[in-house]
Amino acid sequence: MDDSISIILRSYVLPPGPDNFPLGQPLPFRVSPGTAVGSFLDGIFGERANQVGMIVVNGKVADGRTPLKEGDRVDVFEILGGG
Repeated sequence: MDDSISIILRSYVLPPGPDNFPLGQPLPFRVSPGTAVGSFLDGIFGERANQVGMIVVNGKVADGRTPLKEGDRVDVFEILGGG
């Protein structure tokens, strides 16, 4: 029995690894129910997790403690500079 849930990640932050990451494109993932979005993103971005500026889950700003649920859409944006 598979105890995982399906979520969609759309990232505007490049993870470490291959240069052919589909920036801004929806990517399906399977995770354990209740996984904190921060833990999920740490696994994807590793040392680049500090480049994540804003996390949006289902259209609402979220923080790293937000638990993931079946069908969640997670959007990740880079830290925006400015002055």
